[in-house]
Amino acid sequence: MHRFFHSWLLCGLVTLAAPAQALDLWGSVKGLLGSEESAAKPAGAESSATSPGPVSAGKPATPMATLDRAPGVVDLDAGTFLEKRIWPKEDLATMKQVVVGGFRVALATKATVSDSVRSSYLPGGVHNSGVNSQIEITLEGMDLQRMQALVDRVYRDFLAQLKANGVDLIPYTEFAAHPSFGEIEAAKQEDGKPYTVSHEGRTYVVLSPTGMKLWFDQAEALGDQGAFGWGNGRRAGDFAYDRKALVLNPLLVVDFAETASARNKGLFGVRDETDVEARAGMSLRKAQTLLYVRGRAAPISSAVMGGVAPLKENVVFAGRYGQLEMGEMSSNRGLVAGLALIGLSGGPVRASQKGVMRADPASFEEYAGNLLLSGNRLFARAMGDLYR
Repeated sequence: MHRFFHSWLLCGLVTLAAPAQALDLWGSVKGLLGSEESAAKPAGAESSATSPGPVSAGKPATPMATLDRAPGVVDLDAGTFLEKRIWPKEDLATMKQVVVGGFRVALATKATVSDSVRSSYLPGGVHNSGVNSQIEITLEGMDLQRMQALVDRVYRDFLAQLKANGVDLIPYTEFAAHPSFGEIEAAKQEDGKPYTVSHEGRTYVVLSPTGMKLWFDQAEALGDQGAFGWGNGRRAGDFAYDRKALVLNPLLVVDFAETASARNKGLFGVRDETDVEARAGMSLRKAQTLLYVRGRAAPISSAVMGGVAPLKENVVFAGRYGQLEMGEMSSNRGLVAGLALIGLSGGPVRASQKGVMRADPASFEEYAGNLLLSGNRLFARAMGDLYR
């Protein structure tokens, strides 16, 4: 009879237990133990109609009429936004010509943000549950053809910006005709599909301009060369030595959503909560966005000069360029709570939610284009400063 009562109670609790909080107006998933379900919205939730924010599952999608105009191209100060690791300047400056040997744009197509709190020690025993929350958003509305056209346009602008900053450019065709060019290993692309890579909760499509080889240098986070992949940089250095020139291979990384995670651990561990959020907004990603510079003044391949100048701060364009639609939240909170009442452990509380960012193509291209053109100006100014 005692065993039958436990089974009946467990089934009833699993069936009737309310799910954890699903979604507030800001597209957040909350995993919560040890308190009531209500929780305050994030700071700034009472914003104007034009401020960026996802749409909840229970509300109609944001009309395209409410799309925000993208911010214009901005001038970024190289001293503030670039962490220069290019050395030595005096030697590099003796190489009066520059070739853009590579040009990469990484566009995020999926964003995942998660947070967790481990089990806590409580007076009288151990709290065995813990909390884990996750949001996953996929970009829709931008096909590969549009992305490629955007990259081609941004590349042409980069060449124009370099010339405007007094840089003497060697055509890419001369770099591609050099004997060492064939030894530069192109990024692996399977079955004719573009190069894709996942890093720090994002999945990226990485593209080069039409007709240009896509290649990575040593220790790039989105690359395929690894920490000891010196080969491509040294082969680029062969051209640099023969032509007494610098080889540039910039990477601009665009994220399509702003995400954040925060945890709250109450007094004595009684309240454990995770909170993950996602909203519309675009940015150039710090650290991953970078300017690679290669040069060589000696005949031996290991005497490569130059280095990398990564972006120090995210450059963020907040605003709506599409509709962020969030689905229903999935959670095992009811099961964990039911098992706890009969003295059993159900493991951590897990809450997850998937959504879709339905981009308006013209608006997406305006946001991403102005961000990328801002990156172009930053990198071109840094190269111009090398000769000033």
